[in-house]
Order: sequence, then structure tokens, then C-alpha cells
Amino acid sequence: MSEPLLTFQHITICAGNNPLATDISFTLQEGEILVIAGESGSGKSTLLRAAAGLPAPGTGITGGIITWDGHRLHHQSSWKALRPTGISVVFQDALTSFCPVCTVYQQLWDAARTAGLCHQEFDRILSGRAALLSLPPDSLSSYPQELSGGMIQRAELLFPLIIPPRLVLADEPTSAVDSITQKKMADALLRLRRHHRTAIILVTHDLRLAAYLADTLLVLKKGRIQEYGPAPAVLKHPGSAYTRELLSHSRL
Repeated sequence: MSEPLLTFQHITICAGNNPLATDISFTLQEGEILVIAGESGSGKSTLLRAAAGLPAPGTGITGGIITWDGHRLHHQSSWKALRPTGISVVFQDALTSFCPVCTVYQQLWDAARTAGLCHQEFDRILSGRAALLSLPPDSLSSYPQELSGGMIQRAELLFPLIIPPRLVLADEPTSAVDSITQKKMADALLRLRRHHRTAIILVTHDLRLAAYLADTLLVLKKGRIQEYGPAPAVLKHPGSAYTRELLSHSRL
């Protein structure tokens, strides 16, 4: 097997003296979809922010090593060099990804131009990707705050769909959409993996979404791993009472 794209080795994250995640280890291969699941407050977003090199204010990694392609990431500049074609982050609060004084279209074009796309190619790709997500073309001429929560979440997903990175980090990316739109967004992520070998780490509390997307499932409770392994095996034969409880509240 090739070198993992991303590795967490015994990572501990604290806010002051308060541990938010403890002794977390996992690997992520190119093209793999890892879903991190658990209830609110379990540490899911904390891990995702650590993988992005964007720890919440007042928090930090106090133990362990994160590596990318076998090279240690330990300074903010290490992560900065990976954006946007190395790592793309899709936040739960999608408005934080946008500037309020520029249209969605302009911000997508600015990112695409920086990545080397010409305008004609950008418009062609944008049209196709927006259609995948059922985003009306005229909605992209709006300012971010003019869009509904579900529309701005879909618009945020356009960034990695237009400029495919090696890794997408997605924090509850479908929280504001209905089940039909959720499937379209999930299918768009699967398309990224299929066509570009993009790896994905997705945070969710929805085990139905995990079952649809995940190759590998990591279940967290209070910052500690409860399960980690191939998603079908974890979902069919959970080893922890906590995972069984989560499954009992999901309609798989």
C-alpha cells in the first residue's frame, strides 16, 4: 500500500487544561472517504479543524504528530502551502467561507483564476457543477447573505468541485438541506473521489449519510475513539455500546 495521504498519530487536543480529543490515531489513503461520527460535543469538528490546520481559538495540539504524504505538519505555514489544491475545507457555517461584499460568482471566479483556469473554462465547469447541486445559475450572482442556508452550503461545495483538491474536509456540509438535496451533495462528493481520487473526511451525526458515503468510519464519544474500521463492518457489527446506541436512533 502507498504512503498514507494523511496520518494522525496519538493526537491530543486541549483547550487550556481541558482535553477535547485524546490519543486519536487514524490514516487516510488517497481516494478514501473517512466519516467521523458522534453526537454533538464529541470532538468531531475539533479533529476536522486540526486536520485543516485551523484550530479553534484557545485550543491546540498538545501531543502527537500529523503527517501529510509522510511529511510532518507542525507550523501554520505547512498547512497554508496545501491550500487550495492540497486541502479544501467546507465549513458547517458556509457563510464564513464567503466575503459579504462580493457575489458568490466573483468569489468562485477569483479562486478559479488563482488556480489557473481561464474564464471560458471556469464558466463551463461552473455551469455543470451548479447543475449537479440543483443551484439555479442566477443564484450565483447573489451576495452570500442573500442565499438560504441550504443554497449557501451548496455554493460552498462548488469550490472543491471546480478546483479538485487532494483532500476535502467537510464539517456537516448537508445540515441545512433536505434529504433529496443531501443525496445530490453526497453524490457530488463521490464524483470528486471517482474522477479525481480526492480523499474526503466528513463530519456528521447522521449515520445514514455515513453508511452512504464512508469507506471507513470513526466514531467519537467525548473526544475518544469508540470505533474505527471499515464502515460496513462497524455498522453491521458495532463493538461499543455507544455505537449501538447511535445506530438505534438511525434508520439505516
